Amino acid sequence: MITLKALRLNAFVLALASYPHISAADGFTSADVLEWSAESQNSYFQTSVTMIGVVATQTGTHGHIAACIDDWYWQGDVANPDNNEAIRAAMQRFPDLYPQAIVLAVVEKQCGNFSGL
Repeated sequence: MITLKALRLNAFVLALASYPHISAADGFTSADVLEWSAESQNSYFQTSVTMIGVVATQTGTHGHIAACIDDWYWQGDVANPDNNEAIRAAMQRFPDLYPQAIVLAVVEKQCGNFSGL
């Protein structure tokens, strides 16, 4: 019997395969994000890191990444400003790359990767 969690994960993967973000981004790069206000950048980073954490909780094998994100990224209910700066610095080093890929790379550097997904 297919569990609800497996069904949701399969639907998510199918949606990504059917409508990939990079092709839909039409040239959206980290340089574009870096033109935004610091507040808007921080909001984008927070949303992106949160979604990476959600995915980590749903795979069934990456709970340790979700726990690490909670410990590393958050200070109580707010994001650690040093971690937003780390993401911003990585985007400055790679301004031509898709910003979500940069956020994921920083998270994986801190918390481990999603190999085997």
